[in-house]
Amino acid sequence: MLRQGRVHMVNIVTLASGERWMLDVAFGGDGPTKPLPLISEHVTQNLGTQEVRLIHSTIPQQLEQNPKLWIYQYRNGKDKDWNSFYAFPEMEFFQADFEIMNFFTSQYSGTINFQKTTVLIIRFLRRETEEEGIVGKLMLVNGEVKRNDGGKTRLVLTCTTEEERLKAFKEHFDIRLTDEEVNGIKGRNVELLGNS
Repeated sequence: MLRQGRVHMVNIVTLASGERWMLDVAFGGDGPTKPLPLISEHVTQNLGTQEVRLIHSTIPQQLEQNPKLWIYQYRNGKDKDWNSFYAFPEMEFFQADFEIMNFFTSQYSGTINFQKTTVLIIRFLRRETEEEGIVGKLMLVNGEVKRNDGGKTRLVLTCTTEEERLKAFKEHFDIRLTDEEVNGIKGRNVELLGNS
C-alpha cells in the first residue's frame, strides 16, 4: 500500500518517436535497473525474479480523481503481490521547485526524511560477459554491507566505526572521500562511533 505520495524524483524522457520513458537513477535496491516505458501495467523483468511496472492511476490521498499519477510498483515473483513505492505526476518542475525540495530534504529532521538519518549506497552488479544485464546489487545501509545476487540478500560486513565504513566505501564501492568530506561526517547523526 502506498502510504506516501510524491516523495521521489524521476526523469521523464520523450524520444523523437514520441515514446516516453521514466528514468530513475536514485531509488535504491528495489528501484528499476533500466528505463521503464510510460505504459500503464507494462511489466519489466528487474533483478532475479523481481518484476517492476508503472500504473497510471490515483493514490488513496487524492480527493480529486484527476489528474492521474504514475505509480511505481515492484513484486518479487509472479506469484507475489505488487508493492507500490512512489508516485509522480506528468508536470515540469523548475529550478525554484528543486531548491525548495532540496532545502526540505537537507533540513527537515522528521521520521519521513530518511535522507538525513541514513547513509545509503547501492551498486548494481553487471555480468562479466559481453551480455548486458544487472545480475545483483551491493548495498550499504548505515554500517551494514549487504549483497543480493538476484535472490536472497545476505550480510557481507558490519561496520561499527567510521574508519571501517570508509574502508568499506573504498573496497566495495570504489568511493574515496576527501579529508573535507570525512570531516563533514564528524559530529553528525550518521557518524558511526563504535560500540562504546
